[in-house]
Amino acid sequence: MSRPLILIIDDESKIRRLVAANLELEGFDVVSAGDGQQGLEIFQRAAEKPDLILLDLMMPEMDGMTFLRKLRAFSNTPVIILSAKDERPTVIEGFRIGADDFIAKPFYLQELLERIRAVLRRCTRSTVPYTHADSQTLKSGKIHLQPSKRQCFVGETAVKLTDTEFRLLQELVRHEGEVLTHERLLRRVWGGEYTGEVQYLRVTFARIRRKLEAAGLDGGIISSYSSVGYILCSSEAD
Repeated sequence: MSRPLILIIDDESKIRRLVAANLELEGFDVVSAGDGQQGLEIFQRAAEKPDLILLDLMMPEMDGMTFLRKLRAFSNTPVIILSAKDERPTVIEGFRIGADDFIAKPFYLQELLERIRAVLRRCTRSTVPYTHADSQTLKSGKIHLQPSKRQCFVGETAVKLTDTEFRLLQELVRHEGEVLTHERLLRRVWGGEYTGEVQYLRVTFARIRRKLEAAGLDGGIISSYSSVGYILCSSEAD
């Protein structure tokens, strides 16, 4: 089995070396970049794409947010943000653009390793062989999901979703009209380590709503229910 490949993008060489050394000891392959522009070039040139990216925010040439925006235009590779900026608006902006997780500096290396493994487990679950049920199209009004291809349509319009967004919407479509609690959604999509991270749901659902609205659907069909969870109301069928 090949070792997972991690791309570290950080302008602090000491952090790059420290994280890389520990990742390699834990069975990962590592490639590094000193800023977002170099990271983007490495990613685009690589014959073997990284399985996950560790991304700093404050960097010269191209900062982390700019890198993430450019990356999300063509790739759903999972990204964990590592940053000394731990203010809530920064965290929310990172998730809004498409980050999969966020760890504030300074961090414990063991926590970083477990977060990496948790994100990779989610990605692995999305690529396991599909059952007969997974091959079936899931429908809720105008929303059509094809789990085996990770494709989403609103009517005839394709909606590009990240893996996390797709799995979250899939949970709601499978249980249309049922309130799914925060804990249940976090456990199903992110894993048991994340059951207290309700802001992950808020930001990810905001992204999903915007994408559905851009495809002509009322994003309000996904409703937050009394601070308990989320519910997908039936959309108007074709």
